[in-house]
Amino acid sequence: MARYLIITIMCAWILAGCNEIEEAVKDAKKDGSAPPKDNYIVLLDLSDRILHNNQQQVPKDIQVIQSIYAAFKSRLNAKDPTRLYFTVNDKLKLMVAPQRTTASEVYDMAGNLRLTLASAQPEEKAKLLEQTEKNFNTYLPQIYKKAVISNNSTAYAGADIWKYFNEDLQDDLEKDAQNTLFIITDGYMDFESLQGRTSRNNRYASCAQIINNLKKAPDWNSRFKEGDYGLLPVNKRFPNLKVVVLELNPKDDWTGEYNLLTTIWSKWFTEMGIKSYAFIKDDNINEINESIEKLLKVKLPSSANITSVSWTPVTDVDPEITKAARSKPKAEIQVSDPATVTEIAKETTQKKENSKSYTSYSSYAYSEPAATQKKKENVNKREYIRESAVRSQIDTSKSIQLRTNPKKPISKPKEQVTFGPAY
Repeated sequence: MARYLIITIMCAWILAGCNEIEEAVKDAKKDGSAPPKDNYIVLLDLSDRILHNNQQQVPKDIQVIQSIYAAFKSRLNAKDPTRLYFTVNDKLKLMVAPQRTTASEVYDMAGNLRLTLASAQPEEKAKLLEQTEKNFNTYLPQIYKKAVISNNSTAYAGADIWKYFNEDLQDDLEKDAQNTLFIITDGYMDFESLQGRTSRNNRYASCAQIINNLKKAPDWNSRFKEGDYGLLPVNKRFPNLKVVVLELNPKDDWTGEYNLLTTIWSKWFTEMGIKSYAFIKDDNINEINESIEKLLKVKLPSSANITSVSWTPVTDVDPEITKAARSKPKAEIQVSDPATVTEIAKETTQKKENSKSYTSYSSYAYSEPAATQKKKENVNKREYIRESAVRSQIDTSKSIQLRTNPKKPISKPKEQVTFGPAY
């Protein structure tokens, strides 16, 4: 009898728990209308800016992206305190700005970093949110590792943020949502001049070109307005869009650099009908988080609660080339001058021309009657040429590291946030 009583009590307890869950579901659905929808877009500039401070710009970027995701979650929780998100249909995605030198794998991996709650079943939304956060923590270091193609700034093309605004941004916006675009960049937006967008009438394809033209003038602000200076316009309008430009890193050789840089961006945004925009300068992650909280009116977890990022700088030496060099036999090879290599090539060509038949694409005619010792000599010559090529590649990699451009120092102003007129 006691056994049946225990079973009855346990069933009643389980049913009570189920009723509590059902009540929470009813509370989440009782209003019947979905809360205002947010659409967050994070756009990455993966140009040579990521080399700054021995690539320590990379972990800073990753922490900033984590903070944006934390802000996204904070707004979700404010909309639905039950954290079931049944009626919440917010969206977040990470994009990489078009860049000629960025590997296709980078864009493929970035395609995995997005969250669309509207497409998920109600009971799966909370799990999807947590899984997407794990995906961000996993893929972001891989994306940046692939993005570092060299430690030489000249190896990178500019991030084409202009092209993203002109061709892709409209497709990423939601008509029924408040769209917020976060651009992570140093602010110099030096995109390439191509056919159809060449500089004309004081309109340029680079912030640096405008700054260089005006920074020596004491009345640069007046000249900027009167001369109608600015970036080449994008003939599209985005009225339902807020923009936050993060990690602006102006050079320190001119005191007006930051003001002119933000003036250029502000004019560009205004010409596209964007009324709400703000700028956050590069600084330590705690200062940046405070600025994000101020802009988005959210409370972020402390930096200690955000996944820490450890980053080992990517070197230019290709590990496969190094491995190939180490696996070669340690035969004593006399390092000859270029003339010796040329002589070997001439001798090889002459032998090929004098041979009667060819049964291989090798430089040597193996069907030519020859002694075994002669074949061994030919093999040794080919081995020498290959060894020289490997050494040349490794030496080139080392020289690239030595040519790395000096990095810009971080400018730390008193006020980290600059607001647009309607933010």
